[in-house]
Amino acid sequence: MINVLVVDDSALMRKRLCDIITQEPQFSVKGTAGDIRSAKELLMQKSFDCIVMNVYLGDWSGIDLIQKFCSKNTMIPVIAISSAVREDREVTVRALEAGAVEVVVRPFRFNDAAEADRFKRSLLRALRAVSSRNRSYAQTGGIKRNGIKETKRNMISSFSLVALACSTGGPQALNRMIPMLPPHLGVPVVVVQHMPAGFTASLADRIDSESRVRVREAMDGELLLPDCVYIAPGGRHFEVSEDGNRHLKACVYDGPPVHNLRPCADVMYESLCRVSCDNILCVVLTGMGSDGTEGISQLKKCKNIYTITQDEDSCVVYGMPRSVKERGLSDETVPITEIARAISKELGV
Repeated sequence: MINVLVVDDSALMRKRLCDIITQEPQFSVKGTAGDIRSAKELLMQKSFDCIVMNVYLGDWSGIDLIQKFCSKNTMIPVIAISSAVREDREVTVRALEAGAVEVVVRPFRFNDAAEADRFKRSLLRALRAVSSRNRSYAQTGGIKRNGIKETKRNMISSFSLVALACSTGGPQALNRMIPMLPPHLGVPVVVVQHMPAGFTASLADRIDSESRVRVREAMDGELLLPDCVYIAPGGRHFEVSEDGNRHLKACVYDGPPVHNLRPCADVMYESLCRVSCDNILCVVLTGMGSDGTEGISQLKKCKNIYTITQDEDSCVVYGMPRSVKERGLSDETVPITEIARAISKELGV
């Protein structure tokens, strides 16, 4: 049983959240709070497996709560509930950087059945990710093992592109890894991070301010330049294509979700099968599910690729990297603190 604390300053929203959560037998709402002070008191009195929290309760105090309870000592995952309005975007990105494992966008109108259903499915998906994370953590007795680097010899001497995929826990992982990259990579980096529409531009801006490479949200049709990281816009598909001179460019478009995902890492990786560059460096970080595995498998059939995966101990959810590794597609497995170094080594910079 996953015991959940619900924090929201709206009594109606607390009830809606509780109604959704308790529909699934494996989840139980063990407490509710209308403000951060009440939430802290409950967290000192009871044991919770997860916090579902409105990311903005009139001030930024929720960020401190997330930082405290997502620390290595407590490991209580936080699911951030947000709106897509401009005022919430900055605090939502800050919440993800602080350690929130997922963001779920609440509907503008709950009387819209389609919006309400999307919210319900997104929240339950996030809770299932938390459940998977907690089971994995419990199996190690709450003790993280020392990261073990697993490598295979790389026979590729040069790359044209770094293609990275991540999901649950990805914003925090990207915020740690990208600032560690050197300023001159010599190639562009493309990133598919599963996020709702409206948040990836803020995420890119915040990471850019801390990084030596440029970081931006990808725009349709723009050329992909070396030493720049392009994050796929939330809620839209992203592919890599070429112009008439075989320069790599971004292709951002609306389309139906693939495997219930948009953007989808499989879509991005499979698009690389159609470009002329032969050597591609793939990276898969923390995330729920198996997105990216099939795309990398298809890419391996037609290109020279080298794949780096994040290790289990440093993942929020060891789903996507595990899937890639179990298919025999991972050439190197390292902790998040060594991903940038592994990328630099393969690029020869």
